[in-house]
Amino acid sequence: MAAALQVFSLMMAVMLPVSLIVFITEYFKYKKSTNRRFGDIKKEMDANSTDDLEKEITELKQRIVVLESIVTDRNYDLDRKISNL
Repeated sequence: MAAALQVFSLMMAVMLPVSLIVFITEYFKYKKSTNRRFGDIKKEMDANSTDDLEKEITELKQRIVVLESIVTDRNYDLDRKISNL
């Protein structure tokens, strides 16, 4: 019985550090791949956000051009003067 206990103790002394090393290695591999995927997703979100903002700015610039043309139009000024009377 004592011999079996010694063999078991020896196996545990060898297997415990090995299993801890494997566990830690796999954990850091998982963490590295997760961080890489998170970075990719964040870059994609930033790119999409930038595209949306650029589209909105373009649309707003077009609206400003239209509003400026309306305000600087002579008929608009004449209508405003008539309505002020």
